[in-house]
Amino acid sequence: MDYALIAPYLPDLLSGFWITVQLSVITLVLATPIATAIALGRDLGPRPLARALAVLVNVVRLLPALIVLYFVFYGGPQLGLRMKPMTAATIGLVAMGAAYMSEDIRGGFSALDRGQLAACRALGLPFGHALRRVLLPQALPLIVPPYMTRAIIMVKGTSLASMVSVADLTAEATRASSITYQPYVFVLLAGVLYLALSGVLVAFQAWVERHLRLRYRLAR
Repeated sequence: MDYALIAPYLPDLLSGFWITVQLSVITLVLATPIATAIALGRDLGPRPLARALAVLVNVVRLLPALIVLYFVFYGGPQLGLRMKPMTAATIGLVAMGAAYMSEDIRGGFSALDRGQLAACRALGLPFGHALRRVLLPQALPLIVPPYMTRAIIMVKGTSLASMVSVADLTAEATRASSITYQPYVFVLLAGVLYLALSGVLVAFQAWVERHLRLRYRLAR
């Protein structure tokens, strides 16, 4: 790999990588509690709320991710909502992430025996206490693998932000490729950086699963 070719574009690539990291962290931090609330609302909430949330989740899931981003970025000004590209990309990615993650989280809770919640209510335990002490310890081992897989997919999905004028890693690699006519070099470099970022999540998943096994004495 020719360093002299890469050197002029390296600062922009690293800047784009930092934007990708920021976008990934913000998306995961915001999408997770929203997805959890949606999952609990659908699984344990009243039927009208569950149906409304189901419709909302399925609409977002059935739309292509790029269409969602375009709708937020280009449709917002039509409604009088002018947003910066980073803000629009964050809203779109959070909406998609929350919709998909809510299904992963709901699947974990749905696998539990509903009688446990009824027993907690009969004992007079507050819902928050029952959720934290009874349901969540059993659901977490079921939720973590699909949730972390979804998180990795979401991190890679941040590359779509380049389509709405966000100068992320993909945008900078594409720009450098178009100038130098050396796409292989910059695509390879971008791939290595995405691999490193996703690798952090893989390592985190392994740590969480090991921690859960030790804490709840789960069988291997």
